[in-house]
Amino acid sequence: MKDEDKILSPYFFLDIAKKTKYYQQITRSMIFQAFSEFADRDEEISVNLCADDFLNKETKLFILEQLDNFKNPKRVVFELVESEDLQDIKGLQDFIADLKSRGAKIAIDDFGTGYSNFSYLIDLSPDYLKIDGSLIKNIDTNKKSYDIVKTIVTFSHSLDITVIAEFIHSKEVLEICKELGVDEFQGYYFGEPSKEIKA
Repeated sequence: MKDEDKILSPYFFLDIAKKTKYYQQITRSMIFQAFSEFADRDEEISVNLCADDFLNKETKLFILEQLDNFKNPKRVVFELVESEDLQDIKGLQDFIADLKSRGAKIAIDDFGTGYSNFSYLIDLSPDYLKIDGSLIKNIDTNKKSYDIVKTIVTFSHSLDITVIAEFIHSKEVLEICKELGVDEFQGYYFGEPSKEIKA
């Protein structure tokens, strides 16, 4: 979202938006803009959604319509934010099956916060699992974080799930995550968020 020339992170407005009747419209607008921006590009695109988005009838139909009209749905990853209690597992499973049947992939985002539950990994069969930055940022000095991440990586790999570490901010943290078998990485160590899309 833009405020004149300033880019506003969703952190500053998403919680407020969720309390309004406009939230699903904002979600659909974001999806439309993301798909439009990447329509003629080759990079993979990731779209963050919460369980409410996955279960809202109008938003579900909109997402499927956008996917059906997207040149290469295999380039699309839908990230399900894991920091909230997921109630309707069956509804999520059905919608995820619809998305995957069109070629899209699924990631569980922010795993390790809120109501983290290993059964989600079995029930939802994600392609990716993103370990929350709260577990990664001090992994070089916190033995508990190290042990938890090690367990998450081992369990995920046993289910053939690709593991991504968030909040990689130093060479030391990167090397430890590599040592633990993490597959992919994101964080300020590689670059800060930008409004410009760089190849």
